[in-house]
Amino acid sequence: NFRWSRFKNLEARQMFETVSDHVFPWLRAMGGEGSTYATHMKDARFTIPTPQLLAKVVDLLDKVPMEDRDTKGDLYEYMLGKIASAGQNGQFRTPRHIIQLMVELIAPKPDDIICDPACGTAGFLVAAGEYIRDHHPQALRDEKLRKHFHSNLFHGFDFDNTMLRIGSMNMLLHGVEN
Repeated sequence: NFRWSRFKNLEARQMFETVSDHVFPWLRAMGGEGSTYATHMKDARFTIPTPQLLAKVVDLLDKVPMEDRDTKGDLYEYMLGKIASAGQNGQFRTPRHIIQLMVELIAPKPDDIICDPACGTAGFLVAAGEYIRDHHPQALRDEKLRKHFHSNLFHGFDFDNTMLRIGSMNMLLHGVEN
């Protein structure tokens, strides 16, 4: 019932009710009770103030090609860069080319454990995950390594709960389950 092809054609009021009454509660609980994602999302709120503004966002998003995971993740990170208050509380977004350099220098392996002590939007962790997917494609075919990839390989910390929510969603959008 919540397919984009149907949702984007709803009237603004119906879109708003669908997101606030169904989609957002589902997003808060996704991953199951006790999961990292659910823990960070439990206090998240839907803050688009009007049905008309939501309809405008949906119209704009509908014009963006979303065929692959990279496009969705890149769009998410771009939107974060636009809405995040850079420099507030000492928070800054690390430029993508710096993240790529760091990841290539450490050359993560599928059995590593990676920690970002100030993860923010989880851009570094996402890039490390993409590196592993690209350089070790067999890793996700091995049951033990796949479980490690989705549950234990990535650890991110931040003092800002909003950033933890954003980072968790970013990881999920890039295919990391927990």
